[in-house]
Amino acid sequence: MRLIKYPSNLIFDAAEIGNYEFLAVLMSSYPELVWETDEKNRTIIHVAVLHRPANIFNLVHEIGSIKDVIVTFEDDQGNNIVHMAAKIAPQNQLNLVSGVALQMQRELVWFEEVKKIVQPQYIEMENKKGKTQELFTKEHQTLMRQGEKWMKDTATSCLLVATIIATVVFSAAFSIPGGTDEHTGKPNFLKEKAFLYFTIADGVALFSSSTAMLMFLFILTSRYAENDFLMSLPLKLMIGLTCLFVSIASIMMAFSTAFYLSCQYGSRWTPDLTFFFAIVPIALYAFMQFPLVSDMSSSTFCSSLLFQPWKHMIY
Repeated sequence: MRLIKYPSNLIFDAAEIGNYEFLAVLMSSYPELVWETDEKNRTIIHVAVLHRPANIFNLVHEIGSIKDVIVTFEDDQGNNIVHMAAKIAPQNQLNLVSGVALQMQRELVWFEEVKKIVQPQYIEMENKKGKTQELFTKEHQTLMRQGEKWMKDTATSCLLVATIIATVVFSAAFSIPGGTDEHTGKPNFLKEKAFLYFTIADGVALFSSSTAMLMFLFILTSRYAENDFLMSLPLKLMIGLTCLFVSIASIMMAFSTAFYLSCQYGSRWTPDLTFFFAIVPIALYAFMQFPLVSDMSSSTFCSSLLFQPWKHMIY
């Protein structure tokens, strides 16, 4: 009972680390704790924004019009809740997201979400040091430079692979397996089903690798403004990596079918073995890149779900 009458730092520590269960039990019985402030005049909502546990920040969706008053609170340095969102997240929260560019994206998502819950005049309010929301740019300069370098390094490496694939499949289109009839000019294996698979796979590989090249070129020539990390850059990288996967799978299929057409009248186990080993690079790429593509997809298209309350803590 003494904890309720004289709140200690315990509830703010719980908000800082995102201890939802502890605060849920406490605040379901004593919802007035949402008004309590720490020694720097910050409520648990402000602490949640500063340290980024989204489950605690989602309290703003439950407290109704009280929110409009609480978000106006300022700490002892004159920082309102927008200034706190503009500060860079603790490293342990950044590490929850893979890739520096996606960490920058998550920071932008947080900043934009906090701006939605305050009145316009508070977005441009200055703290005691004369800083407005421009504090976000200053705090995230290093992270943005690292994100730009990570994006460019990834795009450069993938562009090289996509270019090699495009070059190979373009040449393969004019090097038809089995050759052509010297009188009619038609491919000798034109009526073979495997030849149809070869032409489809070669065409898909060319178009997908060309698309991947364009996406990676767009990334390399991007202006790298703050808002580019929110949607534009992650989306281009995701499309590029997906197209690169399709091109790798297609070129392996084209090679396997071409090998089959060339060796179908010899040993039967040789083409079968080739098909088996062709799966290896496809599986390796999928295994290594799927977590990154999955993270980019969820971070780009499902980030809004991060700020949706799944449970009701107070009411």
